[in-house]
Amino acid sequence: MKIKFLLLSLSIIFNITSCSGQDKKDAKLPSEKVVQSSITDNFSKSENLYFDSEQKQIFSTFLNENLGKFIVYYLPISKEDINYFENFENENNIITLYDEVNSLSYFSTADVKKINEIIKNKIKSENNFKLVGTYIPKKYITVENRNEYHIDFPYSQKYYKKENGKWVYLFEKNITKEEDDTNFNSKNYINSLVSNKDEIKKSKTQYPIDGRWMVNCENGVGSLTLEGKDASLILLYNQIYIDMTELKRFDFENGISYKLKEIPEDIGNIGRNLNWKEYINDEPIAYIKMIDDKTYHFYWYGFYNKKTKKREFKENSFNQETNNEEVILKKCE
Repeated sequence: MKIKFLLLSLSIIFNITSCSGQDKKDAKLPSEKVVQSSITDNFSKSENLYFDSEQKQIFSTFLNENLGKFIVYYLPISKEDINYFENFENENNIITLYDEVNSLSYFSTADVKKINEIIKNKIKSENNFKLVGTYIPKKYITVENRNEYHIDFPYSQKYYKKENGKWVYLFEKNITKEEDDTNFNSKNYINSLVSNKDEIKKSKTQYPIDGRWMVNCENGVGSLTLEGKDASLILLYNQIYIDMTELKRFDFENGISYKLKEIPEDIGNIGRNLNWKEYINDEPIAYIKMIDDKTYHFYWYGFYNKKTKKREFKENSFNQETNNEEVILKKCE
């Protein structure tokens, strides 16, 4: 079995399924070492940058026919940049198209060029991103013509991350089947390679979130109730009440993203007209960021429609209760 790729025109975006797991073999990374410049120099040679609409991931790719295939993933650090790329298409008026024959999402040629220029400007400062690179040696790659190449299973892929201006070798993984290719190139897996496990362990004791949170504890209408990894939200008073579950923690700023847990039972006339079946997916709909142990920033993204790939219903009760652009929740006794 083999994977085919476009060599010159990468307007097709690869559909990669997220996987947060990391097998025991990789649980403890080997001693890091700086690898030969002949390999790592190629991580900076691609001038083309791409956006994966499914994973909300930016990356560059480069094929050196003498060495192999190189990909660099750019992982945004700040909450502002994370939010920007989560809503990248809407922010830049870009439309995602769909190839039903190959079951692939893609952008028009014009939008591919537009995306390249937008991202190129965004990544001018590498300090705003964590960088992970992957490398597949040329012996696993067959170039069919000037437009296409393919990679046969099984193949071996090497992983690197950039630290203090230098590319550092992490480990090598054998990719034996299509499922491995999907899992070990997923956004969750790539992100796991740059997470600080000591910080994560520490931060889990620093989230005093359980309880009820409101803009105004005495006269407020909207409320967020947190218990463990689950959350209940009065999104629109007397209309929409939803249950959410924790999706991911962003420990560098004590933030947590949430996804819709299930189709709600308690909905009014407005809620009955929403596309609930399309909203059940792994895209974040809300985010909280700790200010202190009694105060949180709250961000509502809107429901993500997995069919139209657009955000819907961006209204919420909290925004109606505050004159500020940012919603700040207080813990209520």
